[in-house]
Amino acid sequence: MLAPAFFGLLFSMFEIGITYTADALLQDAINDTARMIRTGQAQGAGMTRQQFRDEVCDRVDVLLACDQRLQIDVRTFNRFANAQFEDPLDGNGNFRDDFRYDPGTACSIVVVRGFYAWSPITPGLGEFMATMSGGEHLIQVTAAIRNEPYASGQSGCASLG
Repeated sequence: MLAPAFFGLLFSMFEIGITYTADALLQDAINDTARMIRTGQAQGAGMTRQQFRDEVCDRVDVLLACDQRLQIDVRTFNRFANAQFEDPLDGNGNFRDDFRYDPGTACSIVVVRGFYAWSPITPGLGEFMATMSGGEHLIQVTAAIRNEPYASGQSGCASLG
């Protein structure tokens, strides 16, 4: 009599744990790759959007698939206060198609966002976790950085608030 409730609770805890692990893995990957932008490595190497995405994929492929479920958005702002975003999902619960790759220059303020459409593993739990179309759960992570003064001859960055 208690078995269905026990196994339901057990599988729910497993699902939440694996989802949290996927979130932490994606956050770590976005933090690592954002550092490449912050230090000017990405700009100095002329890194393209696809190459940047590949760097993220190399860090998440242990648990997350590197396909259309993974989306990355890199935008530059002149002030932290001006960092405004639209929802990454359209009105139908699908990814928008206006993600960018703008790593900026020395002293730029850059926000790197990563999105992943997570498909719950536990049968029946997907409808409770769904935040996207198709019963998928949106995992969203962000790294807000200010690029270092990596340009030659630049000694520091003026306050950009």
